[in-house]
Amino acid sequence: MLNTDAGKSQPDNKEWCVIMPKDTIEQMTEKGISEADHLKNQTVEALEEAARKLRSADMSTTGEDVKKILHGVQHQMDQYKEEIGAKYHEMEVEYQKKVEPVEHIICDHPIPAVLVALGFGFLFGMLISRSHD
Repeated sequence: MLNTDAGKSQPDNKEWCVIMPKDTIEQMTEKGISEADHLKNQTVEALEEAARKLRSADMSTTGEDVKKILHGVQHQMDQYKEEIGAKYHEMEVEYQKKVEPVEHIICDHPIPAVLVALGFGFLFGMLISRSHD
């Protein structure tokens, strides 16, 4: 059930527990990295193809032919840039969908949020101090 305060929908505690396990930020990051690697590989292939064409061109190749090859590479690079921008925007939207409920919980319950953060900080500090002994 969603609570609605000031026109914003936010999950209650039960719904929050159900939402988070579906997609973690780590999975979103891995997906983004794999897509970026794929686009990087496509870019490398396009540049290698252009280099092969330029190497195989004989001395009689005119400047116009070289311009066509370079223009083709530039066109592919522009396409890849647009794809990367779109993927980045998708990742940003997904991230905001995941972070927004946390922000609402913290804003709606600031004192418990601070106490939980202090507790984690204290426990983390204790673990670090014991590992140095």
